[in-house]
Amino acid sequence: MAAYASYVHQRAFALQGGADVTSAALWPLSVDGLLRLATVGLLKPADHAGRRARSVVWMAFLLGIGVSLAANVAAAPDLAWKPVLVAGWPPVALLFSVELLAHRSSNRERTESWTREQASRLVPKPRPSAPEAKRDGIAASQRDSRSGRESETRVASREVV
Repeated sequence: MAAYASYVHQRAFALQGGADVTSAALWPLSVDGLLRLATVGLLKPADHAGRRARSVVWMAFLLGIGVSLAANVAAAPDLAWKPVLVAGWPPVALLFSVELLAHRSSNRERTESWTREQASRLVPKPRPSAPEAKRDGIAASQRDSRSGRESETRVASREVV
């Protein structure tokens, strides 16, 4: 609903600005297209993008919101508070929706990472008992001596464990 309302307002703004009918119909798609691409970039995990790339995505998103808001408000039939609110609401709603989604996904990633880290600390790593370690060392020694190569370091390292 907000996308349709925003499209209609931006198209009217482009027509008021002197664009022909075809250009006016396409103009909102350039603004909303930028917003959609930036939204996808913002919702991706931050691990995949560097700091500069992330800044560019945020800049594109905020620029798109600014242009959309200005075009929507300028297309309002009257500069009274009700028409301005109706015209200006769609880009503001998008801004807050993306912000909420971006924080939700980053919080979820942090929680999942923290949970995996905590679980790995709680689960003890299995260590072979002394008889098993000795038996494994002897078995390795016998295998090596059968092939003609005795590996004392290998046996010693297994016995230490």
